[in-house]
Amino acid sequence: MTFRFIVFFICISSFSWAQSLSTSNLPILSIDTRGKTIVDEPKIPTKISLFDRGPGALNQLSGSPTLKIWAGVEFRGSTSQADFYFLPGLVKKPYGIEIWTDSTGRVSTDTSLVQMPSESDWVLNASYNDRTFMRDVLAQYLGIKMGLLGSRTRYVDLVINDVYQGVYILMEKIKKGKYRVPISSLHPTENTGDNLTGGYLLKIDKTSGSPSKNWLSNYGSGLSSKKSIIQVEYPKYDSLSTTQYNYIKNYMDTFEKSLHDDAPSDPKSAYKSMMNLPSFVNYFLLNEAVRNVDGYLLSTYFYKDKDSKGGKLSMGPVWDFNIAMGNADYADGWKPQGWAFTARETPAGATDAFQVPFWWGKLLTDSSFVNLASQRWKDMRKTFLTADRINAYIDSTQNVLKEPLNRNFNKYPLFGKKLWPNYYVAPSLVEDVNWLKNWISQRLSWLDSQLNQFKVLVLGTSSEAPESRVFPNPAQTQVTVQCFLSESGPVEMEVVDVQGKRIFIEEYQGGGQEIFQQTLSLQSFANGQYWILLRQKGIPIFQGTLIKQN
Repeated sequence: MTFRFIVFFICISSFSWAQSLSTSNLPILSIDTRGKTIVDEPKIPTKISLFDRGPGALNQLSGSPTLKIWAGVEFRGSTSQADFYFLPGLVKKPYGIEIWTDSTGRVSTDTSLVQMPSESDWVLNASYNDRTFMRDVLAQYLGIKMGLLGSRTRYVDLVINDVYQGVYILMEKIKKGKYRVPISSLHPTENTGDNLTGGYLLKIDKTSGSPSKNWLSNYGSGLSSKKSIIQVEYPKYDSLSTTQYNYIKNYMDTFEKSLHDDAPSDPKSAYKSMMNLPSFVNYFLLNEAVRNVDGYLLSTYFYKDKDSKGGKLSMGPVWDFNIAMGNADYADGWKPQGWAFTARETPAGATDAFQVPFWWGKLLTDSSFVNLASQRWKDMRKTFLTADRINAYIDSTQNVLKEPLNRNFNKYPLFGKKLWPNYYVAPSLVEDVNWLKNWISQRLSWLDSQLNQFKVLVLGTSSEAPESRVFPNPAQTQVTVQCFLSESGPVEMEVVDVQGKRIFIEEYQGGGQEIFQQTLSLQSFANGQYWILLRQKGIPIFQGTLIKQN
């Protein structure tokens, strides 16, 4: 009798839990694995039913699905599916979905999901360590408003094999496509002329996941000699010809060499004609607005279309913001103050496996970049990039998510528990959302104080700023660096050689003086050319060239 009671209790409990989701104001995505187990790779064939009666409607699992499709499903992500990422017994992994014509998976097919444009590849984001479910969605919204390519997002309730899995964010996977990254198709046989020049989708990221052809940048960054891995995302590994690989690698090598070596004050510097300047400005402002801890160094996408279609290097689409907006306990990620692009420029940060490319620090010595960034920031702050408008967006979203997130956190009781790499451990959803709002408000205010100075802080040539110079030059035993200061405070001096290797770094107290002047001994310097850079609060204020010779 006791045994029967236990079995009966277990069955009733399992049935009750499996049926805990019967209706939802969110679309319901139901996956039937047909007895198979979802793994990292390969995708397994599944039957997917979508219950989506449209915005504002109530969806019922007992009703007829609005869409039934075959699809391949797998776990996705790198860190986000690692064991350390989850609390024991509370595992909620992200998924990748590819829609198929049948169970064999030989042919994929484009299909619209939840009123988003038709495509075959989709991502189910678990938002595990962002319990507000806002950071990825909000950052994508802001990025698209800025004019960058991004991923449209929709919230869904997920059911797998009749078991409720919680709230997920359905996102468009980054890929070449009409509604994703609309660059020209490039076939393996197109190896000459205009066809060879595009389109290419590239990224700086971890190399885990799908194989890609890649190379190391020729330049390190910050305190570290580590170099970024530049990967070709499209054309795919098995479709990229050697000629195409060599073309895009040479293009990037040329861009980086010019950006590294050429004077930013020279309008003929090659990199200026190779890049889509507004996209670089918008990408920088987005990553700084949300203080994306992994910004610039991971999940960083950029693309190039054919020369006949513009052909310039453009930043985007934007991706991966779950530990942005104060949600990280490393690299000062929790602080509303400080630059994201310089966060690794500490002795501790220099040991990180991934480093921010030198691009951004160098672009901040270019008056065209700085002036456009300053004006763009001011324009956005007058329209959609205000605390009030962002808070209204958060409030309206949280109102829709009220019941779904209540269910989600009944299944995953995560509040009050430390999740990697959270800084703030909220006791409730309300307090977590309020903390996020306060962080955003403080962040925008701090950036106002910095970006409003950009036109003053732009590095100038001697004709633009006669008070700023390196003399004597060439020099033998010592050199004097002199720079006009727009504000008091410490000044950091850095010297790098033509290979990008840091030779010297020191911080000096600027005090209240208007002119910074420091003599530097060259006894340990080999003959050759060097860059001397001065910064205040992480912002470049002067850059000069030094020639050391006997």
